[in-house]
Amino acid sequence: MRKPELSTPDLTARIEAMIIAGSLAPGDRLPAERQLAAEMGASRSKLREAIKQLASRGVVISRQGGGTYVAAPEEVEPVRAVFQSLAPLARNEAGYWRDVMEIRKSLEGDVAAFAAMRADAEDIARISTACDAVGKALLATDPQDAPLTPAKLDVRFHMAIAQAAKNAVLYQIMTGLETLLASSMADSLTHLYRLRAVPAQLDAQHRRIMSAITAGQSDAARTAAIEHLLFVESQLENIERDAARQKRSSHALQHINPMKEKQS
Repeated sequence: MRKPELSTPDLTARIEAMIIAGSLAPGDRLPAERQLAAEMGASRSKLREAIKQLASRGVVISRQGGGTYVAAPEEVEPVRAVFQSLAPLARNEAGYWRDVMEIRKSLEGDVAAFAAMRADAEDIARISTACDAVGKALLATDPQDAPLTPAKLDVRFHMAIAQAAKNAVLYQIMTGLETLLASSMADSLTHLYRLRAVPAQLDAQHRRIMSAITAGQSDAARTAAIEHLLFVESQLENIERDAARQKRSSHALQHINPMKEKQS
């Protein structure tokens, strides 16, 4: 039986997912219209409309002489630029991760639930591939290494779920948050890697989310996604408290030692 033709929003989301995943990098030319339409199982008219929508948002640009290209970072839409400007705060401001976690908890439970209700076979395959990739990176990476690769793969996993949710508004918000999420995840993993059992726990949590989506269990998917974020949040809070306690202890010792020297 012939597969149903993709809608314009689905095409828009799929092209954008290719950009997020790195299949199409900034400056790359999109494949020829006929080729891209055939690969995606869509009519050329709907593909043109999808590309027009992406161009209106600054995700792709048309250049004189022919061809459509992925926009360079300085050419992206203002909304994404705003999120990108927040990324240094997510990395460097003490406690800013709490704001990031708050918005993630608000969004990602529903994203996972919608994915469980709407994911097709291609979506499931994409989520599974992304889950395997981030799991392998989490379990193989030395805790002392900067976890940029797992962080990028983690974003890819969450964006695969967002694509499967098939909600254009949620997807665009998640796309705008991409850089902020990457910064947040990298920072989280830097701290969480100090706890040896955590990478395996994160991998297991990702797989619970994926299993619920695969089984079409929306409530279970929502619960698994939120529990995952609550776990990350609780671990970061513990790390933050331990760091504060260590700082107080070190500060106290600095005051005690000079007093001992005077007494001697």
